[in-house]
Amino acid sequence: MNRVIAAKAGIFERVSGWTQAVIAFAIAAVVLLACYWSTVQSLVWVWGHDGTYQYAFLIFPLSLWTAFNLRHRLRATAPVPSIWGVAAVAALVFTWYCGHLLDVNLAQHFAFVALFPALVLACWGWRALRVLAFPLGYLLFAVPWGDALVGPLQDITAHFAVRALELTGTPVLLNGREIVTPSAVWMVADACSGVKFFLACTALGCLYAYLMYRRWWKRVLFVVLAAVVPIVANGFRVYFTVLIGDTWGMKYATGTDHLIFGWQFFGTVLVLLLLAGWFFRDRVVAREALPATDGRSVGTRALLWPAALALLVAGPLLAAGNTATPPPERLDVAAPVLTGWNGPRTPEDGWRPIFKGATGQFQAEYRVPGGGAAVELFHAIYGGKPRRGHTLITYGNNVYDPARARILASASRRVAFAEGLDVTVRELSLADENGTRLVWYWYCVDRRCTASPVLTKLWQAWKVLRGDDLRSSVWAVSARVDNGDPDEVRARLRALARALPVAQAPDSALGRGRDTAEDRP
Repeated sequence: MNRVIAAKAGIFERVSGWTQAVIAFAIAAVVLLACYWSTVQSLVWVWGHDGTYQYAFLIFPLSLWTAFNLRHRLRATAPVPSIWGVAAVAALVFTWYCGHLLDVNLAQHFAFVALFPALVLACWGWRALRVLAFPLGYLLFAVPWGDALVGPLQDITAHFAVRALELTGTPVLLNGREIVTPSAVWMVADACSGVKFFLACTALGCLYAYLMYRRWWKRVLFVVLAAVVPIVANGFRVYFTVLIGDTWGMKYATGTDHLIFGWQFFGTVLVLLLLAGWFFRDRVVAREALPATDGRSVGTRALLWPAALALLVAGPLLAAGNTATPPPERLDVAAPVLTGWNGPRTPEDGWRPIFKGATGQFQAEYRVPGGGAAVELFHAIYGGKPRRGHTLITYGNNVYDPARARILASASRRVAFAEGLDVTVRELSLADENGTRLVWYWYCVDRRCTASPVLTKLWQAWKVLRGDDLRSSVWAVSARVDNGDPDEVRARLRALARALPVAQAPDSALGRGRDTAEDRP
């Protein structure tokens, strides 16, 4: 009624600043979902097909719920769009674009999720970002970032279980990630790392600490507890599994009984953790209602909104213009003849690296003159910039077949190649049905080599962004250990590596990138 009277009197109220800001953010969110729908589909596919991240389906609803509960604090002051939000949008769109160019899903997933807080800053300002800090930060749990934790958690679990078995008088030996007892050989596989429980428990712990505590030190303490408890609990789970198998027989420690025990054990641990946190919760204090303010129109700062929208659209448009790159022609790559070695010959012992979509590859076996154990060499080349189905470093590409072999241990080695070139390679100790083997591998981008997949991706990004021709490759040498001395096997691998001449593959073989890591046993 007041608005009608004011209109008749010729007095027009200015539209609420929050009304404008909410509409702008809603439009930006719709544009974000529409333009980056392929990334949304990729995220949902990972959540649904990888059991490690199934909890992530709850992250966005929980974040939205906690943000909705903060709406009154949010409206207490008028929105002040920030130019830094537009800069953050630009940086994240660039990150997504680089991830698209190099076919790096993690970069695309992170950039998509991080664009939500960037848009809050661009549309609503710094105070709104501080008020919504938890729900916006909580979105990071929607990013599938935990794969790198699997190996370290396997090692921690194996050492913890072995130490517990020793303390309780069970004869035990640790061979990498294999636990050897009088009754059986137990492998701490990827599924035994506890990464699923660790990620889910940490995500739940963060939400629980936010809701139950007001003091910052209590929140930090509970989050740390929620991260440590699943690691310790998983160590005890493996310990009890081995103990049950040694005491009552393998049938009680494997199969359905093993799964039921695992779920019951983790469920009990989670309930105990939440109960412990409940007894130390802070008393809920009714907050004084803050007066909501319509504020004034954001004025010239509203120009930041179309700028943010334009940047959101720019990334997918640039990516669409780079999708028509023709695939490189397939290369016929032949295994080299190495001085001081007999070969190349067709390998026979079953080691099968997997690198799909390679432009060219070979695998060959070599022996020193006069006999001796075999050493195998594998090489795969990827020509042109990375793209879906033609990426050197991607899920599914490995220097071993995960269906036939498992990692016992890993380390770094400093290797001297021809012409005084030094490269840090990665060493894997693998176990399969035929025994154990050592594998050394490294990646090359043109003439720069390293064992680091991250550094390899950065070199690829630099070459692609400059518009240079790109050739990436992976090299791997391998030999069986069986009952021999691992140091003798390493000596053979080192000798074969020294025999690889740079001239054999000038664009993709041994590079001049030097790493600083020292040779470690």
